[in-house]
Amino acid sequence: PPPPQQHTKKLTEPMPFGSDILDTGTETDASDIQADIALLPALAEGVNARVKTFSVGLDPMHEQTAAEWFESLGYRTLTGDVKYVKGYWGGTRAEADPRLGASFCQGAADLAPTQDYDFANWLPVPNVLDELASTYPDAKFLLFESEPGWWLDNVYIKAQEAALRGAKCGCGGDVEDRVDAAKCRLGDAVHFCDVYPCVYERTFTTSAVDPSTWVDTYVKHVKNVKQSLGSRLLVVDMETPQSPISVSQQIAAHLGLSANPEAFALAHPFEPHMLARVSEHRRLVFWFAC
Repeated sequence: PPPPQQHTKKLTEPMPFGSDILDTGTETDASDIQADIALLPALAEGVNARVKTFSVGLDPMHEQTAAEWFESLGYRTLTGDVKYVKGYWGGTRAEADPRLGASFCQGAADLAPTQDYDFANWLPVPNVLDELASTYPDAKFLLFESEPGWWLDNVYIKAQEAALRGAKCGCGGDVEDRVDAAKCRLGDAVHFCDVYPCVYERTFTTSAVDPSTWVDTYVKHVKNVKQSLGSRLLVVDMETPQSPISVSQQIAAHLGLSANPEAFALAHPFEPHMLARVSEHRRLVFWFAC
């Protein structure tokens, strides 16, 4: 087989995030979710442990990279309302799993879906960090800390993407005005408007970006996380430029992923892995076109 493609995208480049990352045009029901999760993926070469891990930061760029990176290690991954599953040709598909977000927006988050994953992040995971810490006493936590101004730029892009999708799906109005389209459905019983704008409003108090309010919320969240989790938390300083190898080494040491974090980091730098999903999607398009 041909050698794997190398991905060298810089950490400073914004990445597509969450449920907007790949639109398959298909619905996902509960049985599909469970069937895919039941297949425990093999850990990547050099990865010696499957450690329950939650990333509780609010920077969508770093959280997206983290989700893709952990998936590449063989971790069952949930990011927002999206789960990653292996594709037919070795790539990765992004599919809906809105169970955590939907329950959170209905009043109280049902943490049961998190049992199905090794790594979870993005909204509403940061909102329920205390409950997660209590439910999983052996779990480890990550916090990617960004400079507030840079963070605002990143979250603004993500919030605008979500707002555009919300407008197309009819969110914010009456239930009967919702658009019944594939991109607006997160399963048989969950519509995108069941989680948006709720997750943004409950996190930042508003769905539209209010720079002063949102930055204040972000700063307070970072402070609270640092005070809440003790030695179970690794704070990754993204304010200071770091190489993907350095970030990977820190995470590997914190989680105990390898007896040799230095060698691990060289083999698994902390980088996005978009190419695997793009290749999978293109193969599917070609297959069905023929």
